Amino acid sequence: MAKDRQRYLLALKKGQQLNKQKNWKAALAAFRVALSEFNNQPAVYVGIGEACVGLKQLKRAMECYKLAARLDRTNVKHLLNVADIQERMGLLSDAGKTYMAAGEFNLRARDADAAIGNWERAVRLDSNLIGAHKRLAMIFQRQGDRKAAVREYLAIARILDMVGDKEKALQICRAALRLDPQNGDIHTAMELIEKGEEAYPELGDDDDMMFEAEEPAAEEEDSIFGAVRQMADMLEQERSNWQLGHAAENKDNPLELAKRQAEEDLAAELFREEVEEDVAGGEMIKLERDALISQAMDFQARHDGRQAIAAYERALNLGLNLPAAHFMLGVLYAENNQTQAAYRALAIAAKTPVYETAARQLLSQLN
Repeated sequence: MAKDRQRYLLALKKGQQLNKQKNWKAALAAFRVALSEFNNQPAVYVGIGEACVGLKQLKRAMECYKLAARLDRTNVKHLLNVADIQERMGLLSDAGKTYMAAGEFNLRARDADAAIGNWERAVRLDSNLIGAHKRLAMIFQRQGDRKAAVREYLAIARILDMVGDKEKALQICRAALRLDPQNGDIHTAMELIEKGEEAYPELGDDDDMMFEAEEPAAEEEDSIFGAVRQMADMLEQERSNWQLGHAAENKDNPLELAKRQAEEDLAAELFREEVEEDVAGGEMIKLERDALISQAMDFQARHDGRQAIAAYERALNLGLNLPAAHFMLGVLYAENNQTQAAYRALAIAAKTPVYETAARQLLSQLN
């Protein structure tokens, strides 16, 4: 049976108007008509969710907002609606994870302020969300806010110490110390991790707040957090498709294609999950490298080659071994007339097929 688009739109509009008038039951009746025509449109479920909130049917509202999020994977507002309902229902850990997912969405959209806001809300609701603390530390370090970055590093160390992973907790503290060597709180935290609270028997309840927390939350991700990962995958696929669609018009410009690929590879590195091998020599932590990569990309976008080079070099010194980073460094060295350094970096990048043509083109220009 053919669907009546006009009937759907009229019913949807009527339902939305009734919601504004707080005539919730009548609004639901209108949305049912819209659903009878098209049941795969996110706007209908958002409308039903709003009406259900008005009727205090929070569980039903949450399910509607989740469905809207699945149907429209490009709108972070649906996730925020879910998080708001979870918070109202007292599902604070779930709400924290959903805000964490919303922050990931914001970061991929390059909206750092919104990402920070959502991650900060996440850790207020669940202080043991280590992923949110990591993202905040990365962003604050990227922005040059050492105090805030150290605060997040210490929060991560506390969580790791609570679950018994003292060595990684100390690694995080050493990373914070490299960022702010004179910070006494870091030294105190390291003493507490190494020796326990008996190392500072004089500490009162107000002094050791950095180590006060509830039991760590379970690491299982709820369904909505899994959904946002699917959103992210879809966005990445759309970006790849866009890139392929523009490949033809740039086929005679391998340098621009390689730069775009390098940006994609560096962005992917920021979202790659941390694995055991990321901790080299007991101190080289992916968290620091991510912050440096972000800084380098920002400086490069602002055409500040000197600062971008310094950030990439520091990331490489911390164990980053990514062809994209070598290629970007080679480009920057060449632009800044650092011929020998450019030659070394591009020679490394040329070993990777996707950068070979552009790297060799630049190498030929250096001779």
